[in-house]
Amino acid sequence: MKNITKRLSKGLAISVVATAALQATNGDYLIGLGPKTRAMGGAGIAYSLGAESALVNPALIENKRVMFGGSYFSPHVKFKNGIDTTAVGGGNSNPSYQSSDKGISLIPEVAISYQIDDDTVWGIGMFGIGGMGVDYFDDQPFYGNPFKGHRPDPNTPQNEYIGTKNGSNQLTTNIQIMSFAIPYAKRINEKLRVGLVPVIMYGAFGMSFNSGAYQSDGQGGYHNVNTGTGTSEDIGFGAQFGLGYNVQDFEVKDVKVKNLQVGLVLKTPIKMKYDHQISSATKAFGLKGFSDDLTQPGEIGIGFAYKLDKSQTLLFDYRNIMWGSADGYKDFGWKNQNVFAFGYEKIGYDLTWRFGYNYAKSPIRGQKSGPAFDQKGFNYKNYKAAVLNYFNLAGFPALPEQHFTFGLGKRINQHTSLDFAFVYSPRESVSYDTSALTQAQVANLAGGKKMPAQVARNLSSVTSEASVKHSQISFTLGLNIKYY
Repeated sequence: MKNITKRLSKGLAISVVATAALQATNGDYLIGLGPKTRAMGGAGIAYSLGAESALVNPALIENKRVMFGGSYFSPHVKFKNGIDTTAVGGGNSNPSYQSSDKGISLIPEVAISYQIDDDTVWGIGMFGIGGMGVDYFDDQPFYGNPFKGHRPDPNTPQNEYIGTKNGSNQLTTNIQIMSFAIPYAKRINEKLRVGLVPVIMYGAFGMSFNSGAYQSDGQGGYHNVNTGTGTSEDIGFGAQFGLGYNVQDFEVKDVKVKNLQVGLVLKTPIKMKYDHQISSATKAFGLKGFSDDLTQPGEIGIGFAYKLDKSQTLLFDYRNIMWGSADGYKDFGWKNQNVFAFGYEKIGYDLTWRFGYNYAKSPIRGQKSGPAFDQKGFNYKNYKAAVLNYFNLAGFPALPEQHFTFGLGKRINQHTSLDFAFVYSPRESVSYDTSALTQAQVANLAGGKKMPAQVARNLSSVTSEASVKHSQISFTLGLNIKYY
């Protein structure tokens, strides 16, 4: 048993695949759409941003404006799955963090508003609301079943792939989500405005990973080929409702409150389905009941905008994103997310300054697990929990919780301005238990029900833990043009 080895401890990393929420910020939603709201922490439900308000609060679009620009994202994600098989004659894998090679992403956005009359506005908007993915292809694979004394040889038909050095299984994922909107806003009276925007969503999702599949190289040898089902696409439909209200001036303990605005938004869920992606991956792990549905969740929000004077405004938004009831996300244990956004704007003749802060607890949670085997045999509940822990960290690391934002608006002339936003999310580090998943693979490699008695006795002492580190920065630039 002593020769079961470092190959077992280093290479035993379970293959996994899932979508990855790497470059969105509140779950896999951007904290704001457009440079103005992103510079103010994502706040803007009660504050008109011109054409940008199309998907923030459609009731507040106004004037004749065009905005086009985009966001540059640079996520920094590292992953490892540390394994200790000392109890069955192996050792500790002591993995290093594997850096994702999925580099920058560019996400476009275009919005147009057209004032029909004093009370009516309509518009068109196209926004990239997510550009995500991981790429761990450089993680070193391991081969050869140590329980059978096989030497690692990737050039044979029975290459017995058992994982990668740092536990990522050379996972590569890529998902892109775009929304096309046609907002319509109506002023009911001097205080109340309402808005509606039908939304068409386009999504594309692809993944691949090393599962040990192999094929002939045409020269008498064999080589591994990554398993994947290509890219799946879908189109979904939803709507967003908005309301804006100018509150009448009032007093609180002799303090006069003036120029307070309130906004409300409601977003419907948008059903999306990516054929043969999630279902194929989870089936490969023996999980049951997973479909290819990945519904973008519904959302409710309320916002406040308070003008300190003619040039300064304070903003606060609260949003609840309903991951816990969205197909796909709820299957992976995601929870509803409370989002708090704070913003400040100071308007000057040539320069407008914006600052913000956004906080939301991550929607993913570590699942409570236990041994893969007990007195009744295989414990599916514990095994499933460990698999979900692995999936959520390797493929769904939606960890960023705090976002510090800053932005500038530069007046070019009376018709044109250039707006810039910078968002920084500091590093978050999380580890989840994946021991039951590793125990199941050890049992399989050791012969299943025919495994050696020493392995069976000590199997529950085999442990593993998945860990991820995630931080991100982004820049958004937009050109705003007033036309007549």
